[in-house]
Amino acid sequence: MGVHTSKMTQRVILSQGVTKHDILQRMGGLRERRHRETKNQLVDVAFELFVKRGYNEVTMEQVARAAGVSRSTVYRRFPTKDDVVLEVPRRWLGAFDDAAADLSDGTSLVEAVSAVTLAVSRHIDANQSTVRIAYAILETVPSLQQSGVATAAWLKRFVRLLDRFGEVDVETARTVAGAYLGAIDAMMQHWAISGGTSSVEASSRRLLQRLEPILSTQD
Repeated sequence: MGVHTSKMTQRVILSQGVTKHDILQRMGGLRERRHRETKNQLVDVAFELFVKRGYNEVTMEQVARAAGVSRSTVYRRFPTKDDVVLEVPRRWLGAFDDAAADLSDGTSLVEAVSAVTLAVSRHIDANQSTVRIAYAILETVPSLQQSGVATAAWLKRFVRLLDRFGEVDVETARTVAGAYLGAIDAMMQHWAISGGTSSVEASSRRLLQRLEPILSTQD
């Protein structure tokens, strides 16, 4: 009966035009979604504990217990407690990448930079509470201060954006990228110091207006 059912299932799948490759892709997508959901849950639980007890007083074991998962599950997603906090700015990279992937080749450099910047800012605005906590921790933990928000990953992405939509040499691209990232970092520091409740998207739009003359010369 089991073999018969299996063959019946295969025939139904094939009749619907679904291949084994499609099934494997869907299974992989499901695993990835569960992995992402678990990471999000761990970040949410950890940040609740950071607020209640203080960052330095929370252990990864406590995060695991509060989330109802094993220690190995936590450590597979986040090797260190610092990685839990750094997951917040890492998510911004995902917002940047998604926006960049949607850009057409005919997009101007100014439009491209605006699109990715506003995509990240909207993501931050949608998660302001978590971002505020992350910045508060970043200010007090030396190891996290050294990591910074404007990492090599950001620099690499922005240089790649300049290369795709602008007409600049590598040295100029890195200089412009560094200036842009420095301005963004300063903007976010001001946002955090000011209470972290204002619209990051609105601040980003004002910043983009100031940077537009520089970017326009690179088109």
